[in-house]
Amino acid sequence: MTILRFCPGHFFLTGCLGMIGLMLSGCSDKDSPAPAPDLGSGKSYAGSNLELYYNGEQMAGKSAMVKVASGEATMTFDSSFDLSMLTGMGLTGELPAPGVTPGDAVITLTSAAHEGDGAYDVAGSADTDYVTFNYTGSIGADKMTFAITDARLKNQALAGNVFAPAPIVKQGVADYTSLPFHLVWELDPAAGIDLPLSEVLKVLATAPVIPVYEGTAYTSVAQAFVSLVKTIALTESGNVPVMYVSTLGGAAHIATTCGNMMQYVPTQSGLRLYLNPLQVVSEALLALSDNKDDAKFDFATLLKKSPAGRAAATAGDGAEGATDPALTRAMIGVLLKALAPQIAGGVPLTVEPTAAGADIYFDTATSVTFLATLLQEAMKSPEIMAAVQQALGGVEIPGVRSEQLAGILQQLPQYLIKTTKLEIGLQLVKVPAADQSKSAL
Repeated sequence: MTILRFCPGHFFLTGCLGMIGLMLSGCSDKDSPAPAPDLGSGKSYAGSNLELYYNGEQMAGKSAMVKVASGEATMTFDSSFDLSMLTGMGLTGELPAPGVTPGDAVITLTSAAHEGDGAYDVAGSADTDYVTFNYTGSIGADKMTFAITDARLKNQALAGNVFAPAPIVKQGVADYTSLPFHLVWELDPAAGIDLPLSEVLKVLATAPVIPVYEGTAYTSVAQAFVSLVKTIALTESGNVPVMYVSTLGGAAHIATTCGNMMQYVPTQSGLRLYLNPLQVVSEALLALSDNKDDAKFDFATLLKKSPAGRAAATAGDGAEGATDPALTRAMIGVLLKALAPQIAGGVPLTVEPTAAGADIYFDTATSVTFLATLLQEAMKSPEIMAAVQQALGGVEIPGVRSEQLAGILQQLPQYLIKTTKLEIGLQLVKVPAADQSKSAL
C-alpha cells in the first residue's frame, strides 16, 4: 500500500513555481515597452500632432521641430498662420506669428531625452529675455505633447491690473467727457487744414451704424465695445484674458477668451501685444455665430446695405440672405496687410496711467504707419469706400459739411503726411480687486 504524505512546504514551493510559469507563459512581446522613435534626422509637429499647453490652457497654431541625438532632445518652437484657413476669402500664404512664450518668436530648448513606452520623455526649466518657466513633454513618432508650466514674466510692472472699458459720458451735442476709446488726431498748424479730426474720430466711434436685432436697431462701435467687453486682465504669466458677453448657444452669458490668445511683455513706454491669429479668428467666428434671440451685432446686415451688396441681391443672388463676398474679402485682406508687419514682433502700445485707470494706445509712429497702410489698401477697393460712405451718409460731424465728406475720405492719406499727433487705442478704468469677481456674475 502506498501512503501519500501531505507536505505543506513542498506544496507551497510547487505552487509558487507553477504560478511563475503561468506568468512567464502569459507574457508576450506586446507587453514590452515599445522602442522610442528614431528622431536623429529631426521631425516636425504641428496641428493635431502637437498638443501644447501654456499654464494649463491649450495653445493652438504653433509648431515644433525636434531632434534627438545621444540622449539629448533639441526642440525649436515657432509659429505661422496659414491664410488659406480663412475659407472663402481667396487668401494664400503663411503669415509669421508669435511664438509659444511672450516676446519670443522662436525658442530652442534642450533636455535629456529619456526613452519611455514608444516616446521620449523630456522635462526641465528655462528662461528667455522675458519669461521663466518649467516644462514637461512626451515626444512620440506621430504626436508630441508639451506643457509649459509656472510661466512668469521677468518684468511684473503691469501684472495684476484688471481693466474695464471707460463708460460713455456725453455733454452737449458731441462733447464726450468719457469714451472707451482713446482718440487723438492733430495736424501741423502750418498745413493750413482746419478740420477737427479728433472729433471726426469720436463721431465715427459713436455713430449708430452697426445693425443689431436682425437690423431692427442700430448701435455704435463704442456702445458695442462697452456692452460686450467686461474686463481685460494683465496677468503675471503674460496672458491677457478678456471677459466678455457671449450669446453662443442662445442666452447671453459671460465668457472668457483663452488666456494665451493675447499675450504681452512690458516695455519702457508701455507694452508689446502678441496676438495668436488662429485663436483670434476662432473667437471671432464664435462671437459672430447666429443667435436669433439675442442682440447679435449683425455685420451681415451692414454688408448687405452696401451698394455692392444691394447689387448682388438685385441680380438674384438671394435678396434677404445676400452679403457681399468681395467686400468681406477686401476688408479682411486690408486688415491682414495692415497688421502683418506687427504680428510676429508684437504690436507696440503706449500705456498712459490716468486717475481712473490707463489709456493704452498706438503711439503716433505706429498709428500713422498702421492707418496709412489701412487707407492705402482700402482705397484700392471700391466696395470698401462705397460701404464707408454709405455708413456715414446720415452722420453729422461738427465742423464738416455733408458735401465735404467724400473729399475728406479721399484726402486722409495726405492728412497723415501732415500729422503731428495720432493716438488710437482704449480708454480703460481700473477694476478694484474687491469687484473683479463680481464682473463674472
